[in-house]
Amino acid sequence: MEIKIEHISKIEGHTGFIADIADGQIKKVHMDVKEGARLLEGILRDRSIYEVSHITARICGVCPVVHTFASLKALEAALDIEISEQTKLLRRLMMMGQIINSHALHLFFFSLPDFLGFDKDLAMVKKHPQRAQEALAMREFGNLLVEVIGGRSIHPLTPTIGGFLKLPDKKKLHHLLDISTKALADAAKLAELFIKLKYPEFIRSAPYTSLHAAREYAFYDGFIKTPSDEKVSPAEFMPIIKEYQLANSVVKRAQYQGKPYMVGALSRLNNNHVQLNPKAKQYLKKAKLHLPSFNPFHNIPAQAIEIVHCIEEARALLRQIMPKPLTINDIEQQNELVKDKLGALKGTASAVGTVEAPRGTLYYFYELGGDGKIKNCNIITPTSQNLARLERDLEEYLPRLLKGGSKKETEQKIKMLVRAYDPCLTCAAH
Repeated sequence: MEIKIEHISKIEGHTGFIADIADGQIKKVHMDVKEGARLLEGILRDRSIYEVSHITARICGVCPVVHTFASLKALEAALDIEISEQTKLLRRLMMMGQIINSHALHLFFFSLPDFLGFDKDLAMVKKHPQRAQEALAMREFGNLLVEVIGGRSIHPLTPTIGGFLKLPDKKKLHHLLDISTKALADAAKLAELFIKLKYPEFIRSAPYTSLHAAREYAFYDGFIKTPSDEKVSPAEFMPIIKEYQLANSVVKRAQYQGKPYMVGALSRLNNNHVQLNPKAKQYLKKAKLHLPSFNPFHNIPAQAIEIVHCIEEARALLRQIMPKPLTINDIEQQNELVKDKLGALKGTASAVGTVEAPRGTLYYFYELGGDGKIKNCNIITPTSQNLARLERDLEEYLPRLLKGGSKKETEQKIKMLVRAYDPCLTCAAH
């Protein structure tokens, strides 16, 4: 017997699903990724360090900010360049916009139809227009955070090695703070909706990892908190990740200590819930999630709680930035600093840059030479890390689906679990 789904909609990228079943036993479960090879890592080699972060932003149209910053962080670490507190604040603010935008899209337009019984999200939008407007308003707020600081909402222009090419207009930052009150109210309504939904009961044992910091809910900086509760630097952890590639697949999978593991909103919530902002903590309490949670469907309410947290965090960052004059380093002086750092290199330098993307931890490794060009690179995306864990979950979940229900219901539950992970196969096929 074979279960085959040609196309799973409402995710980023193209994939199908195949399961082979013999004598009631699951023999094989496989996400049939239908993306073409993109070869971005090869394209980056021998490129100037001034080019690569603009190229990596093109890996994803949904999450260009995190690819830009992971790339810049790796370059800055390799060159031993310390960024200013102002630069870090502005980057963190852009990160909040990235998370808000992506989570709002996934929650309302991709996941919610599964719970309300709609095959098509447009039918759901027509049925619940006010809710749709609130979700779109949240996405717009997230987009504006990126646009005001980054120059545009998709593939930002202003971030560069060591800082920004241009700083945001203070009036526009004031406007963002003004409209953040409504954005937070809309996020609260969305969280209220998602914490009340009934999620399938599916508990499995799965290692999970994420960035972790002592004083903040980590998205931009931190250590990697491992399944054994150790805290190691991203540079120490990235080489431990074992990537592998299946025949006829352009997407890599990953393991940690020989096991598939999970990254993303639920992993962050498991590791960092103590650092949530006050209103987000309220919704976590109302959700009655028993943390750590090992139910992958809880990645959905975790995203809803994170949106509330990120809007609270954006408001705090804006208030922190507003009273201070924004100062930009002279671009020529900044370029001279980079040249001096390159000139001081003896041979090559390498480093890792890590941030939390909406779908989980994103790793960049660069090796660069004194000529200012990339000699070697490796990018490990969240979906590459999650894919093997998702297949294992489907393998464990499928037997209970086969005990009852029609073929259509079984396929719908499979799609529902896939969408709970919020995969981005486009990123994974970099």
